Amino acid sequence: MAVTKRRLAALVTHPIQYFKPIFQGLAADPEVELLVVYGCDHGLEASADPDFGVTFAWDSNPIEGFPSSFASTAPLQALSFTTGTWLIARQAAAQIEAFEPDAVLVFSYSPRFIQFTTLLLAQAGQTVWLRAETTDHALERSGVKGFVRDRVLKRWYGLFRHVFPIGTRSQQHYLRLGIPLEKQSLARYAVDVDFFAAQVAQWTRQRQQLRRELQIQPEDHVLLYVGKISPVKNPLLLPQALAHLKADPRLNSIVVVVVGDGELREALETELEAVIPGRWRGMGFQNQQQLGRFYALADTLVLPSIQGETWGLVVNEAQQFGLNVICSDKVGSSIDLVEPCKCGRVHRSGDAVDMARAICELNDLEGGNLPSTSQGVPHPSELIQQIIRRLSLMS
Repeated sequence: MAVTKRRLAALVTHPIQYFKPIFQGLAADPEVELLVVYGCDHGLEASADPDFGVTFAWDSNPIEGFPSSFASTAPLQALSFTTGTWLIARQAAAQIEAFEPDAVLVFSYSPRFIQFTTLLLAQAGQTVWLRAETTDHALERSGVKGFVRDRVLKRWYGLFRHVFPIGTRSQQHYLRLGIPLEKQSLARYAVDVDFFAAQVAQWTRQRQQLRRELQIQPEDHVLLYVGKISPVKNPLLLPQALAHLKADPRLNSIVVVVVGDGELREALETELEAVIPGRWRGMGFQNQQQLGRFYALADTLVLPSIQGETWGLVVNEAQQFGLNVICSDKVGSSIDLVEPCKCGRVHRSGDAVDMARAICELNDLEGGNLPSTSQGVPHPSELIQQIIRRLSLMS
């Protein structure tokens, strides 16, 4: 007897490495027929990233293993413009409608491309679902701005039949804005756990060699920063926190490794040199295949974001390698992944003294680098299973 497949379309701005295992899992399900429609092909070929400030392409194919199409080959920035974006949105909506899906899963509620395409699909009577980075904690807003945002988002969320919160704070956001639990399916934000499991196997056994290559001693405690070196990530809080440990002998065992690039890179390196001269390593931007070597040599990940960090996927990556994690209370995953972990500490956003306290506490833990494990780390299957369940419930 032939299986009746449910047809699912996904709408995404551009190929994103973290979504790859989700789409592969959906495409592999015998009861799902999938089409992923991208607004542009940013990341497939080498191109400039405005946040990292470097030109790169993903070092593994982010569209491998599932059907996909592109509405344009425009630059990623073009998807945020009002002028011209309607043409791209109409092309995306046309591709999706030609597919005749049972439901359309929209990833994000911005930029303009996503908004315009969603409106076109809703007007055409498509069943639209939402998977977006939503929270009330990532940004500070004035009373007026908060009021206006709430009014706009309430109306916007009314377009969607179902939502898939990325974590506890995301679920609380939807509840506050009137979306009942029965219209929500919680699935924590995940990285490609299988990909990083291979990285764990490859790099952790080389931990001491990797340290020797960077002239890091076995007894040193390595604080690792991974990501865009930008104001919203607040990386300068790290040297400020270390400055509060000037009289503490534990400072002499700390080495900072910075993986990433961005507008604050020079300032960060200057401040680190002033506080811990010669005891920091700036590694610049690193692609996916190389990230594991830095997680493997480190002891503690730091993520001091001051705004905009609706989840913080580097936390998932670090925990899969068995690292301690220090993050600010603005990081969305702090409540789901860091607070429940005995090797995790959450500091008050922008508070250097509180971050210094967290560094000292984790520096004192026995054993340094922990045994690597994916236990407890969110898996892409959480979202895959929730989506398939929703498809099965459709009449």
